[in-house]
Amino acid sequence: MGYEDGDRERDRDRDRDRDRKGEKRKRRSASSESAERSREREKRRRKQQQEYVNKNRGPGGTGGGQSMFWDGFQWVPRADTSAANDINASRKNRRLYLGNLPYHLGITEDSFSKQLYETMRDRGMCNDPNQNPVLHVWFARDKGANYGFCEVASIEETERALQLDGMIVLGVPVSIKRPNDASNPVGMIGGVAVGLHGMAMPGQGPMLALPAIQVTATSPVILINEILKIDDSTTADDYTDVLEDMKEGCGAHGKVNGVLIIRPEHAQGRPGLKPGDVYIQCQTTDDATKIMRAMGHRKYDGRQISMTSFEESKFNSELKPLM
Repeated sequence: MGYEDGDRERDRDRDRDRDRKGEKRKRRSASSESAERSREREKRRRKQQQEYVNKNRGPGGTGGGQSMFWDGFQWVPRADTSAANDINASRKNRRLYLGNLPYHLGITEDSFSKQLYETMRDRGMCNDPNQNPVLHVWFARDKGANYGFCEVASIEETERALQLDGMIVLGVPVSIKRPNDASNPVGMIGGVAVGLHGMAMPGQGPMLALPAIQVTATSPVILINEILKIDDSTTADDYTDVLEDMKEGCGAHGKVNGVLIIRPEHAQGRPGLKPGDVYIQCQTTDDATKIMRAMGHRKYDGRQISMTSFEESKFNSELKPLM
C-alpha cells in the first residue's frame, strides 16, 4: 500500500512539473508574440516618420524636413526655433506675463526657466520632453516691481503653460497669464475653450483674477471617443495596435489596469456603445487625472483626441465583462 501511495505521489509530481513547464512555454510564447508586435508597430512608426520627412523636403529633395519625435501616440515634428521659420511672426502669442515673482527670495531668470521647463515636462506639456520650450525669461528690475515675462517656443506649449497659473516658486504662487497685447488665440484644454481677456499690466490698474483651467478626472475610467475609424479594411492588428499604444502612451503617466476598445460585435444590441471608442481603466482617479492632463491635448492617427471621465460603476457592470 505504501509503495502504491509513493507511485501516485511521484505521478502527481511529474504532472505538476509538466504543467509548470507548459505554463512557462505559454508565457515565453506570449512574450515573444508581444515583442514581435512591438517591433512591427515600431517599423510602421518609422515608416510614417520617413514618409512625413520625405513629404516635407525642400525643392530638389534636400533639407527642409523637420526632425521628429514620438510623443506617446504618434510621430510629431520637433519644435524648430531657427530664424528660417520667422518666429517673430508668432512671438506676441508666445509671450506670458509673470506676476508675484519672489525677488526677495532670490529667484533668477535661469532658475525660473528651469523650474517652468521641468514642471511642463513632468506634466507632459512639452512638444519634445527633451527640449526646453522656455526660450527667454525677463524680470522687471524696477524698484518695487515683482513681475516679468517669458517667451515659449510654440503657441501650443504657451496655451498649456497657462494651466500652471499659481505655480509655487520658492513657496510663493506665481501668476502666469497672457499679457494684454496678445491677440489671444482660443485654445482647447480638456474640451473647454480657453481664451483670457481683460488682463491689466502693472501700473494700469488691478489685474483680473481668473482661475487656471485644470482638467480633473471624476472617475478612474477614461473614455476616448472614436480613436479608431473602423471600416471593412480594419484588421485584428489595428485593434491590437491601439490597445498597445494606449497602454504604453497613457501608462507612462499613470497606472493603467486595462484598456478596452469597442468592436462592432460589442456594439450590437448595446445602443450606447460606439465602435472605435476606447475605455482606459486606471488604478485611481488621480492616475486618470495625470493621464488626461498629459495626453488629452495630443493627436492620434492625425486626429485630435477627446478624453472624458466615464462612470466607474457603469463601466464595471456593462463594459468590464467585455475585456
